[in-house]
Amino acid sequence: MSKQWSRSLRVVVGIASAAVVAGSLSACGNSSDSNGDTVYFGVSGPKSGASAEYGRLWQQGFDLAIDQVNAAGGINGKKVALKWEDSQSDPKQTVPIATKFVGDNSIIAELGDFSSPASIAASPVYNRGKLVQYGFTNSSTEFTKGGEYSWSPSITLDTFQDRNTQWVQSKAKKVSVVYLETDWGKEAFKYFQQFAQQRGIEIAYSSSILPDSQDFRPVLIKGRDANPDAFVHLGYGPDGALVVKQLRDVGYNGQFFGGQNTPQFIQLAGAAAEGDIVNGVFSPSDTNPKVQDFVTKFRAKYNTDPGDFNVYAYDAINVLVQAAKSGGATREGVLKGLREVKNFSGIGLGDSFAFNQQTRRPDGVKPIELLLKNGAFVPTGSK
Repeated sequence: MSKQWSRSLRVVVGIASAAVVAGSLSACGNSSDSNGDTVYFGVSGPKSGASAEYGRLWQQGFDLAIDQVNAAGGINGKKVALKWEDSQSDPKQTVPIATKFVGDNSIIAELGDFSSPASIAASPVYNRGKLVQYGFTNSSTEFTKGGEYSWSPSITLDTFQDRNTQWVQSKAKKVSVVYLETDWGKEAFKYFQQFAQQRGIEIAYSSSILPDSQDFRPVLIKGRDANPDAFVHLGYGPDGALVVKQLRDVGYNGQFFGGQNTPQFIQLAGAAAEGDIVNGVFSPSDTNPKVQDFVTKFRAKYNTDPGDFNVYAYDAINVLVQAAKSGGATREGVLKGLREVKNFSGIGLGDSFAFNQQTRRPDGVKPIELLLKNGAFVPTGSK
């Protein structure tokens, strides 16, 4: 584990230690309760706080998937439902939530948390409690190192930044970079630097930015004055929208790489982000019949287009359901299914994949290049 992640986890280690004790006690009777007509997935995720928008997007994806699963007979005849605890994606809150979930024998697997640091803080509890922790948006390479019960379908940061520099290289030889002042942001920048160097991209200026700041102009002016061919942002949607709008305010009109494939980013950034390029896993314009069936049903339910985080949540439910159908609607059954099923599929994960049993992530899944054109992200077709 890197020194950066180690320093951050020390902040919550006291809470985690206490919770591990509780988790151990709960683990004594951790065989899940397969009686009853409903099985539950626990969700540790943000419904309030700075990341609440992502929780809202998750909820849409979860609900659509669960409607379809239950309409098709559930898991071996049992209905599927969620038990959601609002973590605010705060590592101090994910640990007691994990303890609660481990002690609830109706829960057969856990989904979340949103950020990698929040999930990593709780991993010892889930692993001691023998409850699968499915961190479906956790891109840190450290997450699945938490133990045999920590699984993720997420593309890792090193793969994201490898592809990101591939897209950047096609348009720029010199860039300015801003990244979030978080463990995730620092890890993303570390990989961006590594692959930029390999591809001969000069980083003329770089700086971290605080996630809760509202005025990035002092940093952006310094980046602008380095005369970059392109500006790169490594962060989330809300801060990405502010960065690109303020970049235009300070007179930088060059290529922007940043933000996220979410409706919120597109709406907040507006015309300032036109021409933006991001890594993504999905586009509503994908002509794949399976994708179009999902898009049609999503639009019918929510009257809007889905984005990446809707897809992540939708796929997460379907993967865990497929695992439980194969291995059994119990905690042990979900783990068995994740280990044994060879033909998982998803909207953003391709038509068929299996989990690598060493990394507990799928092999070979890569992001695609998306271009913001006329207010919607569309695939560029780059390979």
